[in-house]
Amino acid sequence: MLASSSEFQGDLSRAKDGEGIYKATASQLMRLFSFQSMGFLDSQPDGSFELLVADPAEAHDTLQTLIDARVMDGTFAWALNRNQAVLVPTERGETLLLQVVATQSRIRGMFAGTLSGSSVALDAASLNALSIVLYTCAYALESTILYAMLRDHTQNLEERVQMRTRDLEEARRQAEAASLAKSDFLANMSHEIRTPMNGVMGMTDLMLQGGLTPEKEKLYLQAIKDSADSLMMIINDILDFSKIEAGKFTLEETPFSLRIAVERCLNGLLVRAEEKGLKVRHRIDASVPACLVGDQGRLRQILTNLVGNAIKFCHQGEISVDVDLASVEMADVILHVRVTDTGIGITEEACQRIFNQFEQADSSTTRKYGGTGLGLAISRKLVVLMGGEIWVESRLGVGSCFHFTVRFTLGNEQLLAPEKSEIFAASRLRSTSTPLSILLADDVEINRALVQAILEPHGHQITCVEDGRKAREAFESKQFDMVLMDVQMPEMDGLQATRAIRDYERTIGRSVPVPIVAMTAFAGNEDRQVCLEAGMNEYLTKPIKPAHLLQLLHKFCDRPIETVTVTTTDIQETSLSKKSPGGHDGTLATFAQNELLERLGGRSEMIPRFIGLFCKGVFPQIEGLVTALAAEDSDGVRRHAHAIKGSAGNIAALRMQDTAALIEKAAKEGDLTDAPQRLVALQLEFQEFTEVVGALGFVTEVK
Repeated sequence: MLASSSEFQGDLSRAKDGEGIYKATASQLMRLFSFQSMGFLDSQPDGSFELLVADPAEAHDTLQTLIDARVMDGTFAWALNRNQAVLVPTERGETLLLQVVATQSRIRGMFAGTLSGSSVALDAASLNALSIVLYTCAYALESTILYAMLRDHTQNLEERVQMRTRDLEEARRQAEAASLAKSDFLANMSHEIRTPMNGVMGMTDLMLQGGLTPEKEKLYLQAIKDSADSLMMIINDILDFSKIEAGKFTLEETPFSLRIAVERCLNGLLVRAEEKGLKVRHRIDASVPACLVGDQGRLRQILTNLVGNAIKFCHQGEISVDVDLASVEMADVILHVRVTDTGIGITEEACQRIFNQFEQADSSTTRKYGGTGLGLAISRKLVVLMGGEIWVESRLGVGSCFHFTVRFTLGNEQLLAPEKSEIFAASRLRSTSTPLSILLADDVEINRALVQAILEPHGHQITCVEDGRKAREAFESKQFDMVLMDVQMPEMDGLQATRAIRDYERTIGRSVPVPIVAMTAFAGNEDRQVCLEAGMNEYLTKPIKPAHLLQLLHKFCDRPIETVTVTTTDIQETSLSKKSPGGHDGTLATFAQNELLERLGGRSEMIPRFIGLFCKGVFPQIEGLVTALAAEDSDGVRRHAHAIKGSAGNIAALRMQDTAALIEKAAKEGDLTDAPQRLVALQLEFQEFTEVVGALGFVTEVK
C-alpha cells in the first residue's frame, strides 16, 4: 500500500469529479485486494444512493441486485453506521463487502466489493488498509466539492462585478444626462422665475416712489398681481410634478358629467382666448355616456394644459376640442380627446421630446413664449395614470393636434347631482311636527354655528358642547332626541363619548337608545365602520349638507319634511380660474359662496357672521399647525389639519379644505416631507380667502 500510495495520490489529483475519484480509488483497491467486482454508490441529496462506478462495468447490474437485497434486509443501513467493513455471504457463494465512504462531517457514499468464497475473513491489517483508502477517497470527494463551490462562487462574483460595473457605467451616463437636464432646467427656471419677479420688484419700486394717480396705482397693482400669479403657476407645476414622481398621487373615483366638466374647463379659459381674438369651440360625440366615474379634476387639468398651450402658441384662428367614444370594454369607457389649434406648429424632431420633463420645442432661454417645460410632462403622466396615452401631430406654421385617450368607468346617471337652473337655488327642508331636542358636540365654533343655522329655523332646540366629556355630562343631565357627535375632539373624543353614553343607557335600563350621528371630515368606509362599532347609528361627512342632516332627522326621529325652494339671483359664485398656491387646477373655488349660501338656506345676511367665525377660529389652528410641524409632531399636525379641513369645508373655502386634507393624510401616514410646502400653500390660500371675501365687502378678523 505504501509503495502504491504516491500513484494513488496522483490519480486523485488528476480526477475532476466524484466519478473520477471513485475510479482512482477502485484502481488502488485492485492493487491491494483480489475483488472479483467492486462499485461505489454516491450519496444523493434526497438520502438515496446511486451506483455511480462499477468495475468491471458489466458487473453493474449484478452488484445493484446484491446491494438491493442488502438494503431490504437492513444490512446496508447497518454498514452505514459502522466504521469498519461488513462482510455478508451471498446466495452465489461469494462474500459481499460493504464499507461506508465518509469523513468526520458526513457520509459521501458506500463501497461494495465481492470476494470469492462464502466465508471470507480479512485480517486487521487488510481492514485498516481498506479504511485508509476509503477515508482518503471521502476527503478527496469533499475537497472536490468545496473546490467546485469555490469556483462557482468565484465565477458568480466575477459576473456580479461585471454586472455592477455595467450598472455603474449606466448610472454614470444617466448622471451625466441628469446633470445636463438639470443645467437646462435651471437655465429655464432662472428665466421663468426672474421674469415675474422683475415685474413684482419693478412695479413695487414704482409704487413706493409715490405720486401716482389712482389709475396708475391700479394698473401697477394689477401688473404685480399678474406677475405673482405667473410665479405661483411655475411653483405649482413643480409641486405637481414632484408629487407624481414621488408616487404620492392618487386618482379620485367619483361620478361626473363629461359635458359639464369640459364646458366648465373651457369657460375658465375663454377670457384669455378672447383677449387674443381666438375662437374656442368644443364637440362631444352623442355616444359618450352621460355619467362617467373617475377623476374629473385631473381630466380638466390635462385639458387646461393643452388648451392653455394652444392659446399661448396661437395668434389667429380657432381652437377646437373634440371628444369621441373610442371603445367600451365591459364597464370601462375609453375616450379619445383631440385639441386642435391653428398656431405656430411644432417640428417633427420636437414632437418626439416635448412630453419629456423640462423639455420644450424651443429650449433656449430667450424663446418668445416661455414656460417651465413641465405642463406636457405632467399631462403625460396623468394620462398614463388614467390608463391612456398621449401623442401629437403637427406641421410647422400650420398648427397642431394633441391626442390623448383616457379610461373611465361607466356610471349611473342617477348618481349625478341635478343641475340647478339658476346659479343659486337653496333647498330649505322644514319639519312639520314637534321640534326636537338635539345635543351637538363639536370643538370648532363655526361647525356648531352652521348646524345651529341649519336646524334652529325648523324649531329644533340645540344644546352645544365643546368636547366629549361635556357631551357625556349633558346627556346624563337632560333628555335628548338625538346626538350629533364630532369624532375628533379634545378631552374625550366622539368615539369615547359615544361608548360612555351607551354604557350610561345600559346602566339606567333604557330600552331604545338615543340616535347618535357621527360628524367628521373623514370619509372612508373604514372610518364609518369604526363609528358604527363605537355605538353610533349613522355617519355624516363634513362639510355638512342641510338636506343630508334633515334627512337623518327624518330617518331616526320620524320627522316628515317638505322641500321649500328659495332662489337668489343677486349672489355670484366666487371662484378663480387660475391655479392656486396649493397646486389646484382651477376646479376648486377659493370661496364657493353659493355652497355656503345653500347651507344657510339662502339667508345671505348670515354670511358675514360665518366668515368672521371662520377667520377667528382657523388662525389659531394654522398657528398650532406651524408649531406641531416645527416639533415634527405628526399627531399634532394631523389634529390641526383635520380641524382646518372641517371648518374650511363648512365655510366653502374649498382650496384650503383640499390642502388641509393633503397635510392631514400625510401626517396620518407619518410622512411630513411635503408638509412644509403645503403649509406655506395653506397660509397663502388663507390670505387669498381673506382678500376675496374682503373684496366682496365682508370684514375679516384673524385675531
